[in-house]
Amino acid sequence: MNKASLLHERAGFIEQLHHEFLYLKGYGTYTYITPKDASNLFDSYLIHENNISSAITQQQAQICFIRGFIKSL
Repeated sequence: MNKASLLHERAGFIEQLHHEFLYLKGYGTYTYITPKDASNLFDSYLIHENNISSAITQQQAQICFIRGFIKSL
């Protein structure tokens, strides 16, 4: 994955993270975690993504991963 596509994917992940925090918790992401934690969560997602079935779309995989994280808080 080149640097530009990785940056684009990170931005999309952070945006989805914000949406899910608002949906599940009623407050923005940074009420619960720091920007560095959000970046580290994306890095964890990339590792996790390698083990995800190709039958699941990337957005569905992100939502499942993010919701699992949020519910663990």
